[in-house]
Amino acid sequence: MNAVQLDKIYCEVKSYIDKLDFSKLWNGFEPLKFALYTDEECFFDGNYICKTSQFLANTCIEYNGEHVAIWYLQQEMNPIVLASKIVHEMFHGFQSKSGIGCFPNELDALCKYKYSEANLDLKLTENHLLCALLQQFDGSVFEKLLGIRKYRCDNFPYEYHYEACIEQMEGSADFVELMCLKQLSTQLFEQRLLDVKQRITDANKLLPVRIVCYDVGALLLYILVQNSIDFDHAFAATPIAESLLDGVVACSCQAEYFTKDALVEFYRSASQIIQNALVKNDIVCDEPCDILGVNVYNAVYHKNYIISRFFVMFGSQDKPQVQKGNFVIETTDCKKLNKIYKI
Repeated sequence: MNAVQLDKIYCEVKSYIDKLDFSKLWNGFEPLKFALYTDEECFFDGNYICKTSQFLANTCIEYNGEHVAIWYLQQEMNPIVLASKIVHEMFHGFQSKSGIGCFPNELDALCKYKYSEANLDLKLTENHLLCALLQQFDGSVFEKLLGIRKYRCDNFPYEYHYEACIEQMEGSADFVELMCLKQLSTQLFEQRLLDVKQRITDANKLLPVRIVCYDVGALLLYILVQNSIDFDHAFAATPIAESLLDGVVACSCQAEYFTKDALVEFYRSASQIIQNALVKNDIVCDEPCDILGVNVYNAVYHKNYIISRFFVMFGSQDKPQVQKGNFVIETTDCKKLNKIYKI
């Protein structure tokens, strides 16, 4: 994607962002500056600039003393969709400035989150209830949803809390993204809802669990807003998905949908990727050091190995190293690495 295209795309995307009523997206949310970048170029706030090492992935960074949403443009995108995704990243800047209180320790969660059928079967059942509520709100169905969530919160506290944090942090940003589409294109909004419903009711899409929490969190918030159910917009330390359970009686009903086959395939695929990397033996690092970062969006932990796609950051805080690509990381505790293999 050449330089001429990048500035034209930026201007078109900005024109859509300028049309948005941010007050209808989230209380107190206001637009931030943004940048589009490729491997060769970076266009920020109306000008081409030299990228710094901060420009990595799609996120919100602190640049020249302000929060800036950044998007790594690898292929052509519908400008309305791209605008909504940049607003998603802007919202992360808003969260940072607001002091969101429920950031999970992602590396710990990679090791500690247990993929059990008992928990995930109920989670999949919840997701079907969310879709039913989207189609037509029913108070008894909503109570059943909260009752199952209360049961999971009581019986799988670490797993539920992690999901609740991701639903708060990423699900709220996905909700804002969804509401952007609602303002800019009815067709894209309705297609997005359809896509979300299909993803969250597909057992294979529950793994790794972090990804589905984006959609689940967004859909839960949309249902709350559409039905005037009050919740805290202030990013409190207690996530919305936990505060909703105050006074709720746990429902120990049987799961209606099942994840056993999806779990078997998930671990089979992870084992194959790891084994292939070990056989290939393309070692990037073989000196024990700290794991500073992986792509937590779809990272997988299996039998003392982490699969990280797109990048890995390692070394020490004063001398971090970043390698781009797909990797298998040999580790003992998700904090220290022994070796890094390129996939």
